[in-house]
Amino acid sequence: MRIACFYLPQFAVQVERQHAPSLHGRPVVIGGYHHESGYVHSLSEEAAAYGVVPGMLLRQAYSLCPSGVFLPYRVECCGEGFMRVVARAAALCPLVEPVPPVHALLGLRYEQDELRFVREALADIEEHTGFRMSCGVSSVRFVSMLAAEESVEADVLVVPDGDEQAFLRNLPLDRLPVSDSTLRRLYLFGITRIGEILALPAGALEAQFGTDGRRLLEFARGGGGNHLAPWCDDSEVSVEKHFDAPIEYAAELLQSLEEMTDALSAELQGRWKCCRTVVVGLLFEDGAALNRSLRFKQPVSSSLAINHRVSLCIEQLTEMAPVEVLRLTLKDLCAEAGVQSSFLDGSPRARGRFLEAVRTLQGRYGDAVVKKVVVRKNGRLPEERFAFAACDVNGE
Repeated sequence: MRIACFYLPQFAVQVERQHAPSLHGRPVVIGGYHHESGYVHSLSEEAAAYGVVPGMLLRQAYSLCPSGVFLPYRVECCGEGFMRVVARAAALCPLVEPVPPVHALLGLRYEQDELRFVREALADIEEHTGFRMSCGVSSVRFVSMLAAEESVEADVLVVPDGDEQAFLRNLPLDRLPVSDSTLRRLYLFGITRIGEILALPAGALEAQFGTDGRRLLEFARGGGGNHLAPWCDDSEVSVEKHFDAPIEYAAELLQSLEEMTDALSAELQGRWKCCRTVVVGLLFEDGAALNRSLRFKQPVSSSLAINHRVSLCIEQLTEMAPVEVLRLTLKDLCAEAGVQSSFLDGSPRARGRFLEAVRTLQGRYGDAVVKKVVVRKNGRLPEERFAFAACDVNGE
């Protein structure tokens, strides 16, 4: 599986500039105020032009850049901004793994044109979040992350299969995710580039560095795996309806319910999610409030399923006071549940279900994701008698 990595350069600076647009174009140093005893965490390009580098003492950075704006690193604000990026990425791709604080990995298992997809995703996420990013693509998660860091802003660096070693060969040794003590010992041996590790005997590396030695060799060879841990969205989805005139009867509430559940269902499907719980909230004219938590037997995203469950709850409230506000909240969000179906043995009515399933897959992953078997004439070998062609639902 190919993997795309979205990287947020100078992310803490970008977050501060979103909160204070006046910081654009000014040298910004993140890590603390200039009189404090901390270290530089992040900085803008304008500050780097003065010679400031990450890890430098704040007081030293101030001596180099006295006109700079020194700000503390706000963990919560950066975390909130990062999750906005991840949530938007999850709306575009069903397999997303966040790697805080500045990397997000996307699985490209079903993308036919990976370059077009990641470029469109870059533009979409920047439009919705305001954060600038770069992207790297390879078949190894570790290589994708380094490629994203090496790529220029708003562009994509693609590492073809088999070129991982060539890409890593001349990168500095400190780009490897190993301990500082291991890096110091390698520097003492005169090793400064990742490619130089390949010249060392595997047994000597393991004897000197143990587990880190095996990892060093694996990384230098362009390994590191391509497994992604899917992101679980623990947020909520809600919609609220305020009535100009309080509603006295349940039948009137049900008229507004269909529009609300349609909006909730569209939001869920846009996130590739289902929900296990819906909370019905009612605010009455006399100031009283009522909340009912309804649990589904299995995760759902269908507007009909949500509407049916909520309607039964509202119909039971026959003696309620006039309602001013109706609020629906979907909780316990999870990945869509897969359902295995057979369309080959059954009634002819299964054809409609089959075509609908194909349309759903093509809508999400492209027209070429589903193929049909086509008989080829004059094939001598068994494998030459059949071929795969794109399944055209409209022409079937």
